Amino acid sequence: MRDSRHRSSSLARRTQGRIVAAYVVVELARRLRGELGGRAAASPTGRTLRKILAEHDAVVLPSVSADDDDAFPYTTIQVPDMERANSLATALRAVDGVESAYAKPGEELP
Repeated sequence: MRDSRHRSSSLARRTQGRIVAAYVVVELARRLRGELGGRAAASPTGRTLRKILAEHDAVVLPSVSADDDDAFPYTTIQVPDMERANSLATALRAVDGVESAYAKPGEELP
């Protein structure tokens, strides 16, 4: 596990002076959809998911349909860099109830 010095220095990785974020798009089973957002993780699997997110310095982005978890099964998660996005997607795919997870590169900021 990374120590806090490494975590804080790597949160703002820079490429040619620009901060580059990456994303993981995850599709969760219906029973887990409400456990990553603002609500508390009630199930053991939900707590495992939150632990994995914390280990990857991940932030769950607000859902397009925050009021209706069933309408949109995908959740977007932001991480500091593509390396962590790939690692997070791999870790999430190993969790029961995660239907799919893939890494997506972010865009460079001006």
